[in-house]
Amino acid sequence: MRTTRKKLTVATLAICMLGSMLAGCSGNGGTSGNTPTNAPKSTDAPSNTGAAAEEPKEADQEPVTLKFTFWGSPQEKTAIEQATKKFTEKYPWITVNAIHIPEADYDAKITAMVAGNDSPDLGYMHGELADPWQKEGKFVNMFELLDNDEELKREDFLDYIWFKSSEDFAYGISTAGETFGLFYNKDLFDEAGVAYPPAKPEEALDWDAFVELAKKLTLDKNGKNASDPSFDPKNIKQFGVSFETWHGPIHATVINNEGEWITKEGKFGFSEPKATEAIQRLADLINVHHVAPSPVQMKSIPSQAVALQSKLVAMSMHGQWINLDLGAAKVNYDIGVLPKMARSVPMGISGASVIYKSTKHLEEAWLLTKFLENPEGSLELYSGGLWMPTMTKWYTDPELVAKWAENNPAHPPGFKDAMMNNLLNNGVPNGSYYIKNFSKVNAITFSGMDEVWLGKKTAAEAMKEIEAKVQPEIQGRYDVSP
Repeated sequence: MRTTRKKLTVATLAICMLGSMLAGCSGNGGTSGNTPTNAPKSTDAPSNTGAAAEEPKEADQEPVTLKFTFWGSPQEKTAIEQATKKFTEKYPWITVNAIHIPEADYDAKITAMVAGNDSPDLGYMHGELADPWQKEGKFVNMFELLDNDEELKREDFLDYIWFKSSEDFAYGISTAGETFGLFYNKDLFDEAGVAYPPAKPEEALDWDAFVELAKKLTLDKNGKNASDPSFDPKNIKQFGVSFETWHGPIHATVINNEGEWITKEGKFGFSEPKATEAIQRLADLINVHHVAPSPVQMKSIPSQAVALQSKLVAMSMHGQWINLDLGAAKVNYDIGVLPKMARSVPMGISGASVIYKSTKHLEEAWLLTKFLENPEGSLELYSGGLWMPTMTKWYTDPELVAKWAENNPAHPPGFKDAMMNNLLNNGVPNGSYYIKNFSKVNAITFSGMDEVWLGKKTAAEAMKEIEAKVQPEIQGRYDVSP
């Protein structure tokens, strides 16, 4: 799954504004006049409503159809459809209408569905749209459901995974555990005669060593690497590393230099020295060291997984969800820990899974949410490499770990140290979990970064200009600290 995770334009602001204007609409998409009797009554504190305490029995049930919306690659679409089929086998009276929407179109189409009184019962949400909609009361409190559930409790889950507007209200749960690592094609390392990057965080390469490694793995059309004085940077056939320029990987890099996006004091942290240094180092991979493709060059490559598989790049700083595609393609790859600046810590990221307060089938929607969050019922989503669990025991119980993270092509040897154990022990959340007014803050921040990647402005110059635009939109952080 790709968590939210894409470059935003001014169009995103328009979508969010449209969502706000539509908040008063009646029908399933609104919050006035159509709250079902089985929905939680308060958005401030748990009540005694929520999911049934006992597992429902088929003989007692009327047929129900759930509308569930999601995004993802063709492989992800297949994996989700298989999981919902298994859910229906377990609960035969529940039909799941699983609606796949391309991620680039997701926010616009969900907004249109809500405007047309055709809201889903549950589904994925980008943080950019989830934040303004939760302010309008569109989503059920997940904590309330958990507090009334006999099978699960909050402590069963990783700490950072809740999308919270307060300590008592979680409007969403991470669809999966997800983080970033350094994927690499082992064949290209072997051909270059260089050592694989380490998987253990305490052994992470420092930034200068990482740059030198990337140079040795960057080749021009004549086979010269970027360390060679005769290297031709205008005719590169193989890049040493690649990265994407949406908020996930950029924020992850800033965090690793002990910077922050929005500070606890409510300031624009990306304009501060630690953050601009981290952003500039990424830009220098493109424009100074010539070891990474620019965003323009990346447009000709379908995905980071394809870049590694086709040997267009040797390494990719990317999210664990590409294990699905790399494993399915049987690429000879492994995963190292991200290079460190001041430190190397894994940033947790995900889209939100939400239940709409307008649903008429709250109990069944909660059953499906629990089913997808528990690897036991949808194991292929995890063993196939798409998701990491949100439940702690699937990281700590050796028998459970063996079910999803061992002896399969989507989890190479470095995965446990670089991603699984690292996220469990050291994970910190992405800004989408705790930055207020995230949609506007995100859109303004990243609409101003293109000139940095093109080498036309330094990170310090660009971030100072962005600060003047974004500071008026900063509303602080929810009471959730990274």
